[in-house]
Amino acid sequence: MSSSDPSRPLGHAIRAAVFAIGATFLLAACTVQPLYGPTPTGEAVTTALDRISIDPVDTRIAQEVRNRLLFVLGGGRQETAAYRMKLTVTAAESALGVTPVETAPTYSITVSATYEVRSLATDEIVLRGTSRGTASFDRITQVYANTRAKLDAENRAAVQTATDIRIRLAAAAANGII
Repeated sequence: MSSSDPSRPLGHAIRAAVFAIGATFLLAACTVQPLYGPTPTGEAVTTALDRISIDPVDTRIAQEVRNRLLFVLGGGRQETAAYRMKLTVTAAESALGVTPVETAPTYSITVSATYEVRSLATDEIVLRGTSRGTASFDRITQVYANTRAKLDAENRAAVQTATDIRIRLAAAAANGII
């Protein structure tokens, strides 16, 4: 078959048409939706997230996670709350490397938050999960610098944890769970 063969352009046109029809059917079956678009009930995801109140916590790191969640969820106004979240936050420190003199100059902080979202109307758990955030810091010979570096790492890990929880809550709201 040469390039001047008249049947060749027709073959390309048929293949292109079949590809276009197949792509149309494939995309029509796709159920992708924006994460922050409307929920199945028609309200905005941010409005659904704003109806979650967060119970008080008792540790500094837990308060960092809670504060960040309150900020990114819109404040959790008590008068419009339809859901209540209970947070349990833990932190663990681990050494990442060992030098020849048996000291670890780099440490890692892992913040884990287990959360439970209950409906205030039915008192049923509608969502439960665990999120983690990790940050590292270096230790040196100065006590204040070590303390401040550890606090900064805890704060960074707490922000990562709260961000992960928010994404999971937004996904649940987009699917109509919340």
